[in-house]
Amino acid sequence: MSQRNLVQRGKKHSSPLGSTLFIALRSLDPVIQYGILAHGVGGSLLGRVGLQVIPNGPPIQTGIGFIDALQLSPYRLLLLAMSTGSVLKHFFWLLYTSKEAVSISAAVGISMGNVTGNAMINLIATTTLASSLPVSPTITQPTVIIGGVLYLVGFLTEVFAEVQRKLFKDDPKNEGKACTSGFWSITRHINYTGYVLWKTGHFLAGGGLTVATIGGFLVAKDFVDRAIPELDAYASKRYGTQWESYKRKTYYKLIPGII
Repeated sequence: MSQRNLVQRGKKHSSPLGSTLFIALRSLDPVIQYGILAHGVGGSLLGRVGLQVIPNGPPIQTGIGFIDALQLSPYRLLLLAMSTGSVLKHFFWLLYTSKEAVSISAAVGISMGNVTGNAMINLIATTTLASSLPVSPTITQPTVIIGGVLYLVGFLTEVFAEVQRKLFKDDPKNEGKACTSGFWSITRHINYTGYVLWKTGHFLAGGGLTVATIGGFLVAKDFVDRAIPELDAYASKRYGTQWESYKRKTYYKLIPGII
């Protein structure tokens, strides 16, 4: 679950309690995911329905103390990095790119949704839920490589698009204008596009093609059915004919050439 729709647009004021709670709850995510990846937390429950926990594999040796101390295989370290990346992205969003207040309900909802989603991916990766063979994937498998590339491209797309929009909005001469150039000329919601890409990459690396297809579709569908209509209504009211002109010029709202 992303922050879309849980944060009220236009409510631009400080929210120290909600923001502090958000940071605290999101900080727990890497700890929980590490428990799954390193110690098989949750795997025993799945074992009751006939699934096997896949062994961790030889831990990576990088010469970097805190990384080697995790005792994770290269593949599981990648999955932990992907989960942690989603946390860092949220911190960046909260502390730099966003101006909206974060309510307590939003802090809890966003945090619980993300930790649950990451946990599902890691449980799939560490059990025979997605494969009948109790063998851990390697970091050189095509699905892992492609998933990693999708994750990186999508992550950077979302970050750079949101930075571009913030810089545009911070310029007084752009008061009352919508950001429609650069990344935002590719799709009308290019930050959502980036999110779909990196989330699908995470699904692909952790669960394989079937999980990525289903997961990526559901993430995109949620944007199309819920988040984009809500934002479109807000932008239409705020920008009027300027927004309508932008919609005609930049036809695709989420995925270039598709939708």
